[in-house]
Amino acid sequence: MRTLRIIKSIRRLLFLNKLRVALTLIGIAVGITSVIIMVAIGEGAKDRMLSQIKSMGSNLITVDAGKVKEVIGRRRQTSKVTTLKEKDAEAISQDCNYVNAVAPTQEQMVLVKFENGSTGSRAIGTTPEYPAIRNYEIAHGRFFDDDDNKFSRRVAVVGDKVVRYLFRDINPIGETIRINNVPVEVIGVLKSKGASYDGADEDDVVFIPLNTGMRRLFNVDYIKNIYVQVSAKDKIENVEEEIRSILREKHRLNVRNKEDDFTLQNTYTALKTENDAGETFTDLITGVAALSLLVGGVGILAIMFLSVKERRPEIGLRIAIGGRPVDILLQFLLEAVILSMAGGIIGILLGWIGAKLLGMFTELATSVSLESITVSVAVSIIIGVTFGAFPAWRASQLTPREALMSA
Repeated sequence: MRTLRIIKSIRRLLFLNKLRVALTLIGIAVGITSVIIMVAIGEGAKDRMLSQIKSMGSNLITVDAGKVKEVIGRRRQTSKVTTLKEKDAEAISQDCNYVNAVAPTQEQMVLVKFENGSTGSRAIGTTPEYPAIRNYEIAHGRFFDDDDNKFSRRVAVVGDKVVRYLFRDINPIGETIRINNVPVEVIGVLKSKGASYDGADEDDVVFIPLNTGMRRLFNVDYIKNIYVQVSAKDKIENVEEEIRSILREKHRLNVRNKEDDFTLQNTYTALKTENDAGETFTDLITGVAALSLLVGGVGILAIMFLSVKERRPEIGLRIAIGGRPVDILLQFLLEAVILSMAGGIIGILLGWIGAKLLGMFTELATSVSLESITVSVAVSIIIGVTFGAFPAWRASQLTPREALMSA
């Protein structure tokens, strides 16, 4: 009952200083809003990156010919090496344990033409296992099969962007396109997938059977990548060691004591690396945004000291008629907490709205989590207690004589 009376008293007194209270609320609200928006941007960027990595395929090991240089947000930079062969993929499939599927690939940038239109796209020669390994889905038609690859048939499966560039309202299934002037029949269309984490456009592609690509389009006898799907995440390191051993033996690297002429990467390591980097980024921008909360905290500290100074006669009178120091302490402490929580609630609403608007009207990915809102509420309470405790304690220590003499 005493606490309820104190809260009613606080409400009445706060409305007597509306401008001062409003400025304090703005300070807290701006701080909380900044934190929520910055965390939402950081979490959104991390979620997008992780989603792109996961879209590459689950439990995936990539064998790249040569040494790969990874630059976040850019295409992989690989030195040209011609030692990786199709028979290496066959050896991995036959000799490695815990391997579900293997898909060798070779690719080049090509000019794709249909009637009077043309576009530059990536032509990827691969095997029928590729879509399942890399999480591609067919929207229309079908993917090529083992016979198409075995007999080097001129068939192709095109990405969503190629369809939009070349075919517009025409159904591409059954139509003939020219890839570097080689006529190829379209037998399938892929569902849109977007960009990969290394910046490659997964929709601006044309898939052809590996033998067709190597013999009729690329005129090479080596491959660029081998994609290996492992049966379980905890077997990835074991399979990587087996692959390294097989390739070093086949490429006679042990005999000549040379370094690997290939690079092994896996999605699990990439996920962990990007997740760690994303958390570091989020922590950094959250720390920067949290500095703005100090402004609100200082505002509460100032308004509480001013409130104590202005209300000394009231404090002295209350103590003189039997008010306890703990009641005075509780009143001013609750006043600070209510101020900070009110500012926090306003900040949470503004932060949530701001993050959603950023996601809608900009290219920034935002993700408002329940955790960030919970933390914001907790921070609001902590600010009120921290910055209101000392002025409240000072008020509770006043004697009736000290307080009434200032009247």
